[in-house]
This record gives sequence, C-alpha cells and structure tokens, in this order.
Amino acid sequence: MYISEAAWLPYVPMKKKILCILQLAPPIHGASTVNGYLVNSEFLNQKFDLDIINLQFNKSIKKLEKFSISKFFKALGYTFTIAKKLFGFRPDLVYYTISTKGFSFYRDAFYIFIIKLFRFKIVLHLHSKGLKPDAQGNFMKKFLYGRVFKNTACICLSPILKPDIEKVAGSEPYIVPNGIPEFNTHMPEKTPENHSEPQILYLSNYIQSKGILILIEALGILKKRDYTFNARLVGAPGDVDMEMLNELIILNNLSSSVTATGPLYDENKIAEFRNADMFVFPTYYDNEAFPLVLLEAMQFSLPVISTFEGGIPDMIRNNVNGILVEKKNAVVLADKIAGLLVNPPLRKSMGNSGYQVFKENYTLQHFEANMYKTFNEILGNP
Repeated sequence: MYISEAAWLPYVPMKKKILCILQLAPPIHGASTVNGYLVNSEFLNQKFDLDIINLQFNKSIKKLEKFSISKFFKALGYTFTIAKKLFGFRPDLVYYTISTKGFSFYRDAFYIFIIKLFRFKIVLHLHSKGLKPDAQGNFMKKFLYGRVFKNTACICLSPILKPDIEKVAGSEPYIVPNGIPEFNTHMPEKTPENHSEPQILYLSNYIQSKGILILIEALGILKKRDYTFNARLVGAPGDVDMEMLNELIILNNLSSSVTATGPLYDENKIAEFRNADMFVFPTYYDNEAFPLVLLEAMQFSLPVISTFEGGIPDMIRNNVNGILVEKKNAVVLADKIAGLLVNPPLRKSMGNSGYQVFKENYTLQHFEANMYKTFNEILGNP
C-alpha cells in the first residue's frame, strides 16, 4: 500500500494569528515606541502570525487627543480597513492599544464594538491611566468603559496601576511592564574629576505637565544658592516652545548653566545620557503611566529624580535607585537635586542600583517574554 509523504512528516502546529491594531511613530511617544518594539520583534513574529493596522491620525505630538474633521474622515476609513482585515485575516486574537482620553477614546470604543459584534477575541493594552477617576466623574464614560472592557482581556503596565482598571474592567488585568533595547552602555566609571561641574539631564517633550517649567524654577533656586552645575534640556516643543524656554532661562539667570537643545535622536541622544551625572523628570502629567525615558536613564546608570506619578514608584525605588518628590514643588525638587550635586558617591550607588533594576526587569527581552506568556494565556495555549 502506498503511504504519502505527508503521512509520516512530523506535525507542525499552525501559528496563532494576532491582528495588532495600534499607533506607530510618528509622533514619537511611549506607546508608539513600545508598539514598534512589539510588531518588529523577531521573537514574537516567530511565535505568532502578526498582522498590523497602524491607526495614524497625527504626525505631531501637539495634535494628540484633539478633534478635527480630517481625523473624523480618517476614522471612517479605518472602519472599513478593520472590517476587511478581520474577515480576510481571521485572527485568533485582536490586540488593541486603546486610548482613554478625548476623541480618541470614543473612536477606539467604536472600533472595539465592531470587533466584538463579530465575536473576535480581544485584548486591550493600556499605555495610560486615569480610567477610575474618569468613570467616577462621568456617567457616560463609566457606561462605555463597562461595555468596552466587558468580556475582554486587559494589559496594564505596572502593579501600582491595577486599582485604576480593576473596578472599571471588572476582571484581573495582566501586568506587562515596558522594556527597551539594550545599548552598549560600557563607559569609563564616572568620578568627580570627569566633569568640573555636575551634569543634569532632562529629556522629554517640552510640555508643562512633564515638569519642565518646575525644573527651570528649581534650577533658578539652586543658582541663587550658588550651586554649580550644567543642565541640558532635551526635547521637542509641545505647549512650551523654544522661545518661551529660552526666555525663562534668561529670566532665572541660568544662561551660563542651562541649555535647551531641542530634540535629539540616536547617537546624539545616547551621548546626552553618557555625559549626564543625574536625570531629572518632575512630571505631573495626569496620563503618565510608565515613562520609557526613566528606563533609558537607569540603563545608563543615572540616579533619577522624579515624582509619585503613575507607575513611577514601581520603577524608581525611593532612596535606592533614585528619589521621588512631591509634584509641582520646585523648592523640594531643588533640595533633592542639591543633595545629589554635592554627593558623588550617592549618585554612583543610586545609578548602579538603577542599572541592576533595569537589567533584572525592563530589557526588551523581558517585555517580549512577558507578552509571549500573556498572549498564550489569553489564547489558551499550553
């Protein structure tokens, strides 16, 4: 009897299909960066059959969450793209990075209802926070959150953010911290002789709620106290433009000590981290969840000064690998910066602790492994 070749070939299971509906850069921000890591992951693409819909409505950070007629018509167009992909690709799981603010939330809710209508399995990935206060203060938002998250898996970024989603979603969220690629961070050990003046680095978009104006005020206080330092403010203009920033630098008598560089990328950005002695990020952004820039600072063994906002207390262990301060308090911020300016051994020990925390928890490999495990659990794979 003839036995076909197919009868004795080993069984190779089909890869599960995941449709990723998300936002990729530009503009560059935390969610779009992590989304790029996910869809370009060689490891995850080996394990799953990934397809992508890039919901790109903005090319500028200034236009995020703002409504426009052009966005409305783009949103209608993506409705047909999503429907076509659902029935052409037939995914086992739809992975959706959901926005929770402004027009973007209502748009995403509409798309999610379409996906649910056809009974596709969904996991929603939250790169922000604020669901609980939104639901408490707005009956319509509470109603929509309940419908959006009903019978839907959910991923949040940090254990400290779980209470923000648990009561709204009605189910236990998966925890997947962000991770970033490892750079070649080998560099000479920093000593007081490396710099005649300690180097302070701020790196984020020039947005008031990211704390840049609070930082300038704190640096002005330090200048009046006769501390010596150099500070580099790196970022793209947002609601604070270069002209306003330079005026404030002059007003606080900081022209010889503070430089606003504008945005820097790739090797120029890495050079800023290499040259810094500490990283300061006094954010009070109410949507702040898990800022990647803190992971970058930790990777370069920098002590971090930041705030009790979002998932930051899970990343920065107060007085271990950094210092957390009260939000919007320039005097306290100045005091904590001063403590590191005059204490190089403390800067070194905090920076080394931060590097260890990064290596043990927040590399890109950790992120990929956690996403792989989460996808498998949701899909019911052994």
